[in-house]
Amino acid sequence: MKKTTKFLIVFLIFNILNTHLVIAKDSSMVKNTKEYLIFVDINELTLSLVNKENYDFEKTYPIAIGKKETPSPIGTWQITSKAHLPGPFGGYWLGLNTPWDTFGIHGTNNPGSIGSMASSGCIRMYNYHIEEVFSLVNYDTIVIVYPGPTWLFTSYNRTIHPNDKGTDVYFVQRMLKSLGYFNDSVNGIYDYSLEVAVLKYREEHDLPYGKEIDKVFLDSIGLYKVD
Repeated sequence: MKKTTKFLIVFLIFNILNTHLVIAKDSSMVKNTKEYLIFVDINELTLSLVNKENYDFEKTYPIAIGKKETPSPIGTWQITSKAHLPGPFGGYWLGLNTPWDTFGIHGTNNPGSIGSMASSGCIRMYNYHIEEVFSLVNYDTIVIVYPGPTWLFTSYNRTIHPNDKGTDVYFVQRMLKSLGYFNDSVNGIYDYSLEVAVLKYREEHDLPYGKEIDKVFLDSIGLYKVD
């Protein structure tokens, strides 16, 4: 992706999207004076530190992302926890405020996985890279997990089934809520309340009976898949 294009993407996302949350902070972590955004490119398998003042991509690192069945959380989040974690996390953990599961950016005891879809949804880095990133970012740091124009163009394009979790479920919930079919919390989890909404929508729109959320269903509610 060209540098100018990345600049525009980060600028637009940062200035349009807002995340509201309550953050518990560890006063033992020293705050850095230089402010960064974190930009994770799902398609390029990279994590970049972006200068918050001029949106310059100052550092870029290779990463591993979630497997297709356990996708990384596409969207705009914030760092809500920082911790020193030994073992498989490579010593460092940056936790995100995703609503449907626990995700973070961390190191790995499997460096050969970097550059692939290998995790349960977290962003993996080489241990010496996460150590550097950990020292440079603060609580509240914006983390943009970018899929391209939409998650539908990524390897995470899938048929959604009950008990699945992820950004795709989140957007389906949000769309069905706007259409008046889903009245529960939008949390990215395909639970019973979403199942009821899916079945009701299918019945009222003459779609075949089924609990899965497939191409036909996404087309019908206005979330389009492209073959």
